[in-house]
Amino acid sequence: MPRTRIHGATITGRLRSDLGLLLLMGLVVAVTVAMTAAAAPLAERTADRAIETTVRDAGLRGAVIATMPEWFSDPRARTRAPNTLVEIRQDADYAQDGLPPRLAAVLRPGVATVTTPALHLLDAGAGRYLRLAFVDAPDGAPEVTYTAGSPPRASVGVDGAELTLPSDAGPWPVQVALSEAAADALGLKPGDRVPAEDAQHRAVLLRISGVYTADDANDDAWQLVTELLTPSQGVTEGLLRTSAAALVSAESLPDLRLGVPDDDLTRRIVFTPQPPLMTSRHSSALEQEVVSLQTSAGLARGDISWDSLLDRVLDDGRTRVSAARGQAQVLLVGLLACALMVLVLAAQLLVRRRTGSVTMARERGASLLGIGAELLVESVAVAAAGAAVGLAVVRLLVGSVGWSWPVPVLVVAALAAPVLGAVTAGRAAGARRVPANRTARRTAARAVRLRRVALELGVLAVAMLAFVALRQRGVVGGEDGGDLTAASAATWWAVAGALVVLRLLPPAVLLSLRAARRTAGGIRFLVSARLMETAARALPLLVVSVATAQLTFGVALAATEREGQVAGALLSVGGDVRLTTAPDPALVGTTQRVADAPGVRAAASARVADGVLAASRSSADRVRLVVVDADAYQRLLDESALPDAPQLALLGADGGERVPALLLGGDAGLRDGLVLAWDDVRVPLDVVGTAPSVGLSADPVVVVDTLAFAASGALAQPDTVWAVGPGAASAVEAASGGTGSVTRYDDELDARRDAPLPSGLVRLAVAASLMLLLFAVLAVVLAAATEAPGRAESLERLRALGLRDRDLRRILVGELLTPVVVAALAGLALGIGSAHAMFGSLSLERITGQTGPPEIVVPWWITLAPVALVLAVLVVSTIEWRRLRRRVLAQLLRS
Repeated sequence: MPRTRIHGATITGRLRSDLGLLLLMGLVVAVTVAMTAAAAPLAERTADRAIETTVRDAGLRGAVIATMPEWFSDPRARTRAPNTLVEIRQDADYAQDGLPPRLAAVLRPGVATVTTPALHLLDAGAGRYLRLAFVDAPDGAPEVTYTAGSPPRASVGVDGAELTLPSDAGPWPVQVALSEAAADALGLKPGDRVPAEDAQHRAVLLRISGVYTADDANDDAWQLVTELLTPSQGVTEGLLRTSAAALVSAESLPDLRLGVPDDDLTRRIVFTPQPPLMTSRHSSALEQEVVSLQTSAGLARGDISWDSLLDRVLDDGRTRVSAARGQAQVLLVGLLACALMVLVLAAQLLVRRRTGSVTMARERGASLLGIGAELLVESVAVAAAGAAVGLAVVRLLVGSVGWSWPVPVLVVAALAAPVLGAVTAGRAAGARRVPANRTARRTAARAVRLRRVALELGVLAVAMLAFVALRQRGVVGGEDGGDLTAASAATWWAVAGALVVLRLLPPAVLLSLRAARRTAGGIRFLVSARLMETAARALPLLVVSVATAQLTFGVALAATEREGQVAGALLSVGGDVRLTTAPDPALVGTTQRVADAPGVRAAASARVADGVLAASRSSADRVRLVVVDADAYQRLLDESALPDAPQLALLGADGGERVPALLLGGDAGLRDGLVLAWDDVRVPLDVVGTAPSVGLSADPVVVVDTLAFAASGALAQPDTVWAVGPGAASAVEAASGGTGSVTRYDDELDARRDAPLPSGLVRLAVAASLMLLLFAVLAVVLAAATEAPGRAESLERLRALGLRDRDLRRILVGELLTPVVVAALAGLALGIGSAHAMFGSLSLERITGQTGPPEIVVPWWITLAPVALVLAVLVVSTIEWRRLRRRVLAQLLRS
């Protein structure tokens, strides 16, 4: 009976004899395990940073706002409530308790506000409006310094803190304070008593107690009511309109409640997110909690109503993270496939070197199980050592490891050599008989061919299914990106293409051999003869082709995304430079000065407002409203690399009662009878075309002309200036006078390239490309080493027959170089083809920030990869040639 005992001395001897090859296999395992094990934790950290950046950039769009129920007072008599501040803080605590626990953990404590609509000031004619606002942060009201007057105080003493006013009493005075900018704009000073009225002409009496400046204008509390520090002015229907906000203190808050009608007071608790606490893992649950919070039944009961765009912000961030994960999977699948094939190729070489020993062991009675077990022991030892090194490095550098991707590497590294060794031993000692009947031999050969055809058709079918999955589903989906079927499409594409090359290569070599028979020289004939035996080796050509194809694909992916970021940054800024300020009619003059400056090709100003409510007959949504001079904006687009928008010319048409508008995105029903809610005005729109993409917005974009919008009775003063040209940045900075925020295109591009997702993908593509090039070189070396004994025997015979050394070297180089060049060129073509066929389904625009897929870029220097493989072949051939030259010719003749 065959013996199954494992012989330790045999294993030790084999380890010593092939130590270099085993170390190479261990190195491949270590490098591959290290990269794949680091992929998961690094991807998770990158995703967390991306979500954090998305939430931070969203600003107040990510806030969760609780609107409290309206106060109710007895209409027969109104009583002053000195405990109003306590009630508001209790409301803040109540709203905090109403938040879901997971959502509450990532939000800052709420900032309470009490605001009024714009009150019309009656002391000096029409056109002057003032909102009243009380702001109470968890650490107190925002700090200010009074340059004139004093803080607002109560209008009564302690004895009258709870006085009651009859219904026919006159307006109750409310003390308020103004910022210096608001006081200058409204022409008010401390001590002024200002009569005002609301939209229903109900009287309100204001007393200006003081003028202040903010100690920290960047405090988040000021962003809730921006008009407290930055009043706006403009002209509508020929009338100058000035709007500002006045600050109400805690002492005058009870007077605000007493002196202003209840339905004019809006109480809100604003919870802003803490970006560092936003993680990708919990973003989906947070999004669901925000949605459920907004759809709660509290509003129907007269309880708290909730409003937030945080769910959209998180959804946008998660979509981009999912796209990046899917793209990373595409790169990792190709890398993993090439690593596995290199390990199998190394196992083939290992088994080829041990053919004699395993065959002898089989002939002496060893079982196939015993032979495989001995090879398994050393393979497991090598795989375990390599994996331990790779995992230790990842643990040391990254802090944690991922376990799913390294598993296939360990399995193949441990099983490839034992399986191949057992098969080799079985074939060598199996004494399979060759049928004497010609028909039987033909039947056996036909069965072999059919098995190969079935295998090739199976690979082609899988490649087609993966490609269809990619086109239908893309790579975006789920917490871990797209599915592996879609992510493997590029790899299967390369494998299928390599099989086609393998099918075509033998006939091509045969044609070359037949043509070489009729030539005068013998070098071409001898090279073709050798290629008939070695060129169709499947695995080496497959590794080189797939590695080169994936290398080309990865480099093209990185180059395309970097080039797409150029267009995305330009789209985000809106030109070479953008100025963003508070709404101010003076920006029209600023824009003209910028346009007239040297080095400026075009400039345009607009009002850009996010979160504007829009409704149609069948749909409603929040939109980004852009009120712009259509002609000036068209000139800006013509002078820049921004996408053209020929339908801007339609905005100047007479739309009757409706304002002509362009719409981008949103539901199809949003185009039917669209109406905007702008301040206190309802603006009906007539959607006449598709809007250009103005900046980057997850919301639909509505573009209207400035004159047409003003004719509808709505006021929208510009707050944004765009300019293009080499001198645009300096011109805008000079014209802004230090006010507002200036965004340069160059700065935006740098920020985008340094963002977590793009930079992480580029680093992964670079690392994967280097490893793929290494695997291709290893495939060349291992394939040459596998065929080296047979090639050396053939060349030694030719040398013994008198062929010159120079001709022998040409034969050697031709035999080694031809399949490598064919495989490399095929891989290059397959990589370029897969890039053009698949990039449209990889959601690259999610990373570049464009409205559509970026233009595909394949760098010219990718052709250096085949050159590197050619150099590797030349080095290998030189080493092998020198080894052949060491053998004395007399010894060859005797042998």
